[in-house]
Amino acid sequence: MTQTKKDQMIPPSRQNRPGQRQQERLMRLQRRRRRQRIWASVIVALVVIALAGLIFWQYPHFAPQQHTQVKTNKPAATPTPTIPSSGPATPPPLTVSVTPVSLPDGLKYADIKVGSGKAAQTGSSVSVQYTGWLASNGQKFDSSYDHGGQPFTLTLGQHQVIPGWEEGLVGMKPGGTRRLLIPAALAYGAQGQPPTIPANATLIFDVMMVSVQ
Repeated sequence: MTQTKKDQMIPPSRQNRPGQRQQERLMRLQRRRRRQRIWASVIVALVVIALAGLIFWQYPHFAPQQHTQVKTNKPAATPTPTIPSSGPATPPPLTVSVTPVSLPDGLKYADIKVGSGKAAQTGSSVSVQYTGWLASNGQKFDSSYDHGGQPFTLTLGQHQVIPGWEEGLVGMKPGGTRRLLIPAALAYGAQGQPPTIPANATLIFDVMMVSVQ
């Protein structure tokens, strides 16, 4: 087929230009899409890295804490004895394991609790806590606990107390408690100690040895 005169007048380069423009447009679109994919990949990678770092730093705050108790060999603290605000109104009953000792002069005693350390003897300076009752009716007549719990201090053998105490406290050790059953002859005798102790009264004392010097 013979070309027309109009077609012969158009240069070949100009005849192909519309197709080249379309191809160039497609290539630009491909490059743009490639850049978008690259940027999207970079953004996704950054987000993943940021999340991983956040989880790494925050994990210790949410992880369960294991508390390890360190056992030490510290000695147990010695409990401080509680001082009663007042002495018992009546003599506490003795346990069956307590065996009373009877002395020739009529004094009887029983060690409720045996102490430890230096034993009291004639000439020793001792500090004691005590409560006294009448043997006839169990009525309390005196107690160091009723006077603020201050220990009573005396020197054995100096006749500062009744004979039943002078004799009955010998052999006691600090921390020990002894019950004394003192006949009137070794206590206040026929005169008593009015108004709390009548004549010829047998007395009961619970004595706790605080210290011996």
